[in-house]
Amino acid sequence: MPGLGTSFGRGGATTAQQDLSNSDAILIMGSSMAENHPVGFQWVMEAREKGAKVIHVDPRYTRTSAMADIWVPLRAGSDIIFLGALVHYVLENKKEFRDYVAAYTNASTILREDFRDTEDLDGFFSGWDTEKEKYDPESWLYQGSPSKKVSEKPGHSAADGGHAKDRGGEAEDAGKFESDPTLEHPRCVFRVLKRHFARYTPEMVERYCGVPQDVFLKAAEAFTSASGPEKTAAICYAVGWTQHSKGVQVIRTAAILQLLLGNIGRPGGGILALRGHASIQGSTDIPTLYDILPGYLPMPFFEADSHKLQDYIKTHKAPTGLWAGFDKYFISLMKAYYGDSATKENDWGFNWLPRVSGDHSHFGYWLEMAEGKLEGLFVMGQNPAVGASNGRLERKALANLKWLVVRDMVETETASFWYASPEVERGELSPETIGTEVFLFPASGTAEKAGTFTNTQRLLQHREKAIDPAGDTRSELWFMYHIGKRLKAKAAGDPRSRNDGLKALTWNYTTEGNHAEPKVAEVLQEINGYSLPDRKLLEHIKDLKEDGSTACGAWIYCGVFPKEDRNRANERKSKDLLGHGWGFAWPNDCRIIYNRASARPDGKPWSERKKLVWWDEEKKHWTGLDNPDYEKETPPNAPVNLAEGKGTSALGPCIPTEWVGCMCPAD
Repeated sequence: MPGLGTSFGRGGATTAQQDLSNSDAILIMGSSMAENHPVGFQWVMEAREKGAKVIHVDPRYTRTSAMADIWVPLRAGSDIIFLGALVHYVLENKKEFRDYVAAYTNASTILREDFRDTEDLDGFFSGWDTEKEKYDPESWLYQGSPSKKVSEKPGHSAADGGHAKDRGGEAEDAGKFESDPTLEHPRCVFRVLKRHFARYTPEMVERYCGVPQDVFLKAAEAFTSASGPEKTAAICYAVGWTQHSKGVQVIRTAAILQLLLGNIGRPGGGILALRGHASIQGSTDIPTLYDILPGYLPMPFFEADSHKLQDYIKTHKAPTGLWAGFDKYFISLMKAYYGDSATKENDWGFNWLPRVSGDHSHFGYWLEMAEGKLEGLFVMGQNPAVGASNGRLERKALANLKWLVVRDMVETETASFWYASPEVERGELSPETIGTEVFLFPASGTAEKAGTFTNTQRLLQHREKAIDPAGDTRSELWFMYHIGKRLKAKAAGDPRSRNDGLKALTWNYTTEGNHAEPKVAEVLQEINGYSLPDRKLLEHIKDLKEDGSTACGAWIYCGVFPKEDRNRANERKSKDLLGHGWGFAWPNDCRIIYNRASARPDGKPWSERKKLVWWDEEKKHWTGLDNPDYEKETPPNAPVNLAEGKGTSALGPCIPTEWVGCMCPAD
């Protein structure tokens, strides 16, 4: 989720569904939560019973609208105007949580003198290259941040999807900057933000969203009043935002709003990205996205950062915060991939990784398919012939393939496109002329396989196999493992260097049963990570090393399987509202991330009613109702050393983990 990742540091929902019951106001947009996420919606209803205001903003009147205190029908696609107007309402009426904003966001940082906002450049930010049609983020740096060579700048590749940690053009060295804690400097982020959102007036909302001003003002007052030491508000969204053409910007605006109100990292606050299927979050964590590696590590592109490992690490490693461990995460991943074949001498197998060569996003490769540039396609857990935008284009594109593999429990429209589709009925496609060879493989259902789901709140939950798969059906794990074995066997007899990575790939899971099903526990243990050569399971992200002595398949999941006899994803003894003891939430079983911000800079809760984690002066560590998303032993009076310090210890008392609030509109 680029909008959340760019704003906060990690692309996951910031809170847990149960925590919605602590909210004083809940804004639901891009979702009919009551119908599509009914289990989570129970906590919305519990909050309403306690007096919370529930606001549903949606063009349709749904069951969610019926259960809301305020329903705001707006024109489809105008969400960002509505949210921008909420930001304007906060700033115009001085409803921001000033102490929180000053301590936990970048609102006080001063931008460079050559930065220009859209008001000055007819809708463009400074740095726009008309010929290349992309931004150079140089002018977006903080005042005092040193310039870097073009080759060292973060992403901004035209082929990039924005899912990795630093492909958004953000400030390159957040440790060197000038700031104004009073938030009065004309170029501080807070003032730039106020000027930028000045256009989003109630009149604009009425004109473009179709929402009467009085209705907007009623909703705005209800939501923004849930702020300050004693109150918090949450935002819930689903694919109505995620799949929007400007979804990243919509979610980014929601993040800015929540930072201004002091609602990130606090009970009853946060942004909850409602995922439409059981493990959509897991599929982005591990991932199925083309531009990232597991744990949101950037895939190397055919750019300057991909030539040498040291350049790749230098570009993407941060001096402070969790991303200061970038080299540990990446090298441990390479050891998980390539085992003993990954050595310091061969840069841990860095050159075996493929490079992103173009736009390989969903529509990127479907357009290439339509142009006849793809030979084959695997489809698993998806039905793009009817489940994606412009199904006609996608069904016709399938006819250009040489082969198509579909794994599903039934014959989907994607598998039958060649003989049963609207295009065949209309004569646009003909079974006689389609050359695509279709292979339909029967897939196991959920009850027929073991494994984990990672749900909407970053929670890993293990489930056991209930029954054996029927007939010839197989699990995805079985399919991928055995096709991998065949590919490795084929590569073994091919001396070309292009096969070196495949030959080096570790692919040695123990199998069991009549069908040689790989052991799920071994896969999860590899994802968790272990030390080398003794293969002792790791207990914490801090155990990862950059010297090749640890292997880890996804650093954010480290700790889910800390001992041979303890699969934390399979634990089912919840002991509190946030569900500790039931499953495992990344990172480090923290249920509300960035929760250092739930306490004042001096380590005390903002209020008794909204306490979450706090500094225990007697025991000299952070404690509370959640695992602190912060160095447990770092006291509130620790000095900030962003300029020269390393890792999380340099953050001092007031900057939670990734420096929670990135509010500059240019990011």
